[in-house]
Amino acid sequence: MHPAPARSRLSPVQLGTLVTVTSTCQCGPATINGPGVRAAYYAYQRKIRAERTADGRQFRSRRTDFHPTNTLSYLAVHLDGDGAVRLEVAAAAEELERPQNLLVDELRWLADGRRFLHTEGFADGLMKIWLNPAVAVNGGCDPRPLAARHRFPYPVLADGGLSAPEPVRFLEYSAHLWDEVYFANRHMFAGGLFPNPDCRACFPVRLHSV
Repeated sequence: MHPAPARSRLSPVQLGTLVTVTSTCQCGPATINGPGVRAAYYAYQRKIRAERTADGRQFRSRRTDFHPTNTLSYLAVHLDGDGAVRLEVAAAAEELERPQNLLVDELRWLADGRRFLHTEGFADGLMKIWLNPAVAVNGGCDPRPLAARHRFPYPVLADGGLSAPEPVRFLEYSAHLWDEVYFANRHMFAGGLFPNPDCRACFPVRLHSV
């Protein structure tokens, strides 16, 4: 189990961590990526480094070290509004090039404490998954109802990254907290359609939050 999320307010700088990167053409919504993917990377790196160096051995990286963050990115591009991603686990595992049982273990780790996502059911090879809006959310969607429905916490990244004593901490859910997140990044959440930098018919664009 993980420590209970911290009770603390976000500073204006921490509120400005959401960046929107367009992922679809003007016929569809952009994907707004928050600090959640990097938070997952920090949290997982601390976990595996502690495990692999517990007996005094030198840490050596593996290809699987990036699996959880790759999984989050995969789920983000399958978002449909503020609804659940209906994941066909076997097909996803094949696309992500890993064993199905390993993917399921990753999803369980990401869902622990609802830090990054919430899962529901696993029948007939299907799993319903809701992403924490701090990981990603479609443009035009208000993240607050989704955060309230599953009481998602909010990750705050340390300035020093992995070298910091506590690279990431999680602020427990509160309506006030998610109001702060929403209003600090309102111009991102309110946008429904954005040009796609990979589409020849659109102008390249990368929008940053305040």
